[in-house]
Amino acid sequence: MANDSFIRLPPDSTGKRLHTRQRDVGPGTVEEQYVIPLSLRVRSGVYLSQTGAHVVQAAADTFPAARWFLINPVASGVLVAFRRCEFSSQMGSVLATPTSPRINLRLFTFTGTSSGAAITIGKVDSAFATAVAKLVSANTGLSISGGADIFSFMPTAGATAVGYAAPASLDWNPEEEGMPVLREGEGIACYQPDAGTTSDTRRYITSIAWEEYTLP
Repeated sequence: MANDSFIRLPPDSTGKRLHTRQRDVGPGTVEEQYVIPLSLRVRSGVYLSQTGAHVVQAAADTFPAARWFLINPVASGVLVAFRRCEFSSQMGSVLATPTSPRINLRLFTFTGTSSGAAITIGKVDSAFATAVAKLVSANTGLSISGGADIFSFMPTAGATAVGYAAPASLDWNPEEEGMPVLREGEGIACYQPDAGTTSDTRRYITSIAWEEYTLP
């Protein structure tokens, strides 16, 4: 096994300083240099929301009907990276559920100014700026063109008179390179593209996070 060692640098000078810490290695003291990985993103804030309890619908949504919409307003001046979405689902009552509808996330573009009902947004740090992105429960004021479905979740399977199925849970938490980036006039929506069961009582919630940033 290789032993710790060191190389000797020229004597201290008046140039730029590197961040180091000292450690004894072998016969002498060495400087260990810090390496701090940085993103190109100049972040203005990270934001969280729990979008409320939603019920699986008997009828499929005809997009752009959806449960919620996260939009990056036109001329916002920031980029919005969708960092995380946690889905969880459980039964609201005993119900035979022969259907297995998907709950999807879909990208879209839009024009117009949103006037839909706002969903409460929290900040990871209270010192962050107020979120620029808008999280709303209706597409009022927007003219939407649907894009690709990028993620799906299946609600819990069902229940009988003798017991419930276990709650379903799925956490989508991509690395930075895999985060969908919403540019100005772009958004992401949560909707149900498949039919459910008559009088469906399955409930699901979505807990989401995003960051807002600029590039140098």
